[in-house]
Amino acid sequence: MLNDILGYLAENPPGAWVYPLLSGIAFVETLFPPVPGDLLFIAVSGWAASAEASVAGHALAGLAGCTAASCLIFYLGHKPGQQLAEGWLKRKVPPERIDRSRELIFRRGPVILAASRFIPGIRSLLVLIAGSSGMGFSRAAFPIVLSAAAWYSILSLAGSVLGRNLEKAQGFLKGFQLWTWVVLGIAAAVILAVIHRRRRQLQ
Repeated sequence: MLNDILGYLAENPPGAWVYPLLSGIAFVETLFPPVPGDLLFIAVSGWAASAEASVAGHALAGLAGCTAASCLIFYLGHKPGQQLAEGWLKRKVPPERIDRSRELIFRRGPVILAASRFIPGIRSLLVLIAGSSGMGFSRAAFPIVLSAAAWYSILSLAGSVLGRNLEKAQGFLKGFQLWTWVVLGIAAAVILAVIHRRRRQLQ
């Protein structure tokens, strides 16, 4: 399917419409993470960059789409969408894990949301839980925008370097996700070690 899309685009020179297209890809991927939006974003961005389109413009388009979808997801975490969100979450995640996540996000929300786009598989879920945790939108808005800006800047740069080569884009994303989990694992180990040391000092 992605090859068909790129084949169609290759026959049509990029124009100003590529920016709303990239914004739409980011919007859909944020709302529906199973959609391979990151891969498509890199490929389309690479195709457009071949015609000297603005890499910064690609990043801003991705930022706009992702931020709009994230705001919608955050709203769904609040009433009147809270019951719907909770009903869906409880079918997917054990209630005790939801409660722990809400408490953690309420206390450390801005930091978690700032890193949310770099956590594969649960990044949109983190925004949903942040909304249902009681966190105010004024507290969540900046880290959401910061995370989206950093992520789509990376994807836009990747597109400008890799072009519309899907295999290279897939390799980049897999490698990036691997290193993300390595860094998160190291960070978690350090945090647990610090907590354990503090507890021993208090005993």
